[in-house]
Amino acid sequence: MPFEKLFEPFYIAKTMVPNRIVMPPMVVGYAGPRGEVTDQLLGYYEARARGGVGLIIVEASYIREDGKLVEGELGIYHDSLIPGLARLADVIKINGAVSAIQIAHGGIQAHVDEPLGPSRIGRVLVPPAKTPRELTTEEVEKLVEDFAKAAVRAKQAGFDAVEVHGTHGYLITQFLSPLTNKRNDKYGVDRALFAVEIVQRIKSLCGRDYPVIFRLNANEFLEGGITTEYAKEVAKRLVDAGVDAFDVTGGNYDSMDAILTPYFYAKEEGWFFKLAREIKSVVKETPVISGGLITDPRVAEDAITKGWVDAVFVGRQLIADPEWPRKVREGLLDDIRPCLACNEGCIGNRVFYGRPTWCAVNPLTGFEHKWPREEYIPRANAKRKVLIIGAGPAGLEAARVAAMRGHDVILVDEGREIGGTASLAAVPRFLEGDKLRVARLNEWYKKQLGKLGVKLMLSKRADAKLVEELKPDVVIIATGSKPLIPRIPGIEHAVTDDDVLLGKTQVGKTIVVIGGGLVGVETALHLAAEGRDVTIVEALPEVARDIEPVSKIALLRPGGVLWKHRVKVLTNTTVVEVKKDGVDVLIPPLERKFIKADTVVLAAGRVSNLDRGLLEAAKRAAREVYVIGDAKNPRKIIDAIHEGFYTALNI
Repeated sequence: MPFEKLFEPFYIAKTMVPNRIVMPPMVVGYAGPRGEVTDQLLGYYEARARGGVGLIIVEASYIREDGKLVEGELGIYHDSLIPGLARLADVIKINGAVSAIQIAHGGIQAHVDEPLGPSRIGRVLVPPAKTPRELTTEEVEKLVEDFAKAAVRAKQAGFDAVEVHGTHGYLITQFLSPLTNKRNDKYGVDRALFAVEIVQRIKSLCGRDYPVIFRLNANEFLEGGITTEYAKEVAKRLVDAGVDAFDVTGGNYDSMDAILTPYFYAKEEGWFFKLAREIKSVVKETPVISGGLITDPRVAEDAITKGWVDAVFVGRQLIADPEWPRKVREGLLDDIRPCLACNEGCIGNRVFYGRPTWCAVNPLTGFEHKWPREEYIPRANAKRKVLIIGAGPAGLEAARVAAMRGHDVILVDEGREIGGTASLAAVPRFLEGDKLRVARLNEWYKKQLGKLGVKLMLSKRADAKLVEELKPDVVIIATGSKPLIPRIPGIEHAVTDDDVLLGKTQVGKTIVVIGGGLVGVETALHLAAEGRDVTIVEALPEVARDIEPVSKIALLRPGGVLWKHRVKVLTNTTVVEVKKDGVDVLIPPLERKFIKADTVVLAAGRVSNLDRGLLEAAKRAAREVYVIGDAKNPRKIIDAIHEGFYTALNI
């Protein structure tokens, strides 16, 4: 077997885990209003257990109602929740995985009216930016008991282990951190005492043999916060208190880009391994689990082989493809649907806003209770000839699903390769990351379409004549988008971001990028990473307005991605004229300024690339005609893929 270590069993206390792939706790927002288990939640976890994960650690579950993190979070605060939790533990175990559940309290990061904390200190960057109420000593002691009672409920529900959430800036981290713990009582003099007492009390109530995993904050990535050296000392004390395994991460809400690492950092898979190695060096025989941005099983195998970790957690990749472990075991690496690390469908643009998790590349995520796997998607009652025009994300997904349902599918695109605007999105390279995951998604689609027998007609422009010749029953137009060309004097002196990224035009040393949205920012970073002097000019009050919040923090925070790339940003600034050697801009209130540039790059947005004549021809030729993706309305990959999926599902 090529991944022997990855599929080797290991032990947490006396519990054998069948392999070393761990699904980490990730809140998905599928629980009911009281935090109860739902069929949607059961289906989601069942799919991952069936996919071959060794250990599933169920998402953060709030131990008290004043510690709830987000809407749709799972609860473990009351005995009435035990029957539902038992169903969840059962569905994981009967599908071959070991089941654990994480118990948590949000503290100052809780989604409540009056947050609680060790001191009257809140977060800086990320809401809720409320000054918390400082807990009394007696209240802290009560919280120790509440954590332990939650662990008892986990055991009663049938979970094989419990994980204590001690990282990501939640309550236990708040006590461990010098940034948030300024107390003068015993819990301030000894900042680790709260965590130690929780573990000791869980062992007292659940028994010494009941496995306790501790998710440890090994670095807060903030000046004055938890350091790795301090975390190592905490880890040794927790082993003495009874911890049976560590799950190593770091960060808090003010360094959220270190927790939910976006694609700007994607060059380094195994983001937390460097911290895990330090913890492993002091806990020795106690298993250490870690990961971060893992998609490549070779990275996981290497980390285990080198002794950095005992097991590897695979998070967002399992949202994108629940069958990752099985495909790795069977050597089907090309069939793995890659996670884009975009945070668009999962935590960033959905869970943080009280919306249940989707996935940018996997429309079945969250709908496993309806379709446990793709084989359950209903086959077509009657075979149709489906012509899809445009091989971008929307067209590719529509072609895949339509063919899977039994239709005869022809996919036409004027480009030499599939991908459409996704091929553009795959180009940017950054100092610490890249968009190569998007390129891998295009390759995945190419392989799947080949297996399904989709007829590809590339380098072929679809017109009325072609549509008439093919005589389709259904036409799906997914011709994507094109750059918006604003009416600015001298705009002919600018080049489009498309032409720059595709290498169709040469750019100089000094660059002005007009537009500070997603495309403008990525283009600016790409050019800056090549050593160019780049300035973004944005008419609105801020850049990155259309970027999900975690990536936005990564970009804009002090010392963030824009700063590292030395990209200059001018907001509230209007371009009034483009010239051969730069741009004239208007800076409030009425200052006109010239910015010299060798090249002016236009990235001011996109518009539909819909050919009305083609649409009318399609309506004459076919019984059903659909316009999807950016051809309908320019948006993001997540919108295009979901629209392609559901359009094909309804044929």
